[in-house]
Amino acid sequence: MTRAILRAFGFAALSALLILYAARPARAQDKLGVVLLHDKSVQPDRHLGELARVLRNVGFQVETPELPWSPKRGFDATFQQALVEIGLAAEDLRQDGCSRIALVGHGLGGNAALAFAAHRDGVFAVVALAPAHDPVLHREVFLPDVRKARSMLTIGGGARRSLFTDFNADRDYDLSTTAEVYLSYNDPDGEAVMPKSCAALKSSVPLLWVVGQQDPLRFLGASYAFDKAPHNSASAYEEVPGDHLNVPRNAARLVAQWLRRLVTSAER
Repeated sequence: MTRAILRAFGFAALSALLILYAARPARAQDKLGVVLLHDKSVQPDRHLGELARVLRNVGFQVETPELPWSPKRGFDATFQQALVEIGLAAEDLRQDGCSRIALVGHGLGGNAALAFAAHRDGVFAVVALAPAHDPVLHREVFLPDVRKARSMLTIGGGARRSLFTDFNADRDYDLSTTAEVYLSYNDPDGEAVMPKSCAALKSSVPLLWVVGQQDPLRFLGASYAFDKAPHNSASAYEEVPGDHLNVPRNAARLVAQWLRRLVTSAER
């Protein structure tokens, strides 16, 4: 949703119009596939069920891969390997006939969506819902164990499991994983730094960044990472009611409307 449109018509009037428009199912030729990326320490359908339902109801195909940071997998792969898995999910959608691929991620999934789009081609749009986990932002929490992981790698112990400090829901906890995996997510010079990912996005890829009004990360504002992305007239920074966990549900209609409008514009 562009700032120009908001100023011209007002948010309330535009929202009412888009609700009516988004209720129409997408046409078959739209062929938009959505890779839906879950947050840290939750299963793929946790917090994303309503969003997936709304996206499918308007005619989009949705893939919900289980990523390395789910409870079942327990960080069993590096951040870079997670990006490969996201690419495989996107390829599945292409094999099903989707000519456009959007990435929609929540929390750490939003972080991964940004990183994927920053380093790979073929992304139609990115939606970051309460995006989280930044090794620079939490440098003081991660730094001692980042040094430990680097030391282990130096002596050839990168594949050996150990306990490392991780951070989730405003608290730190012990994470059992390998030095290689830990460093891939928490290196302040690595690929999981969201401002860096935003700056590396292609100008042709629109970005919708959504935060919850009760999310602790809301205080960072648009200047933290969103404003570092190249200008795209379709990009938007939005706030919705709720905390970090509620953002995907409360933003479901907003996301569907935004994606549907992008597809319609692309077809003109």
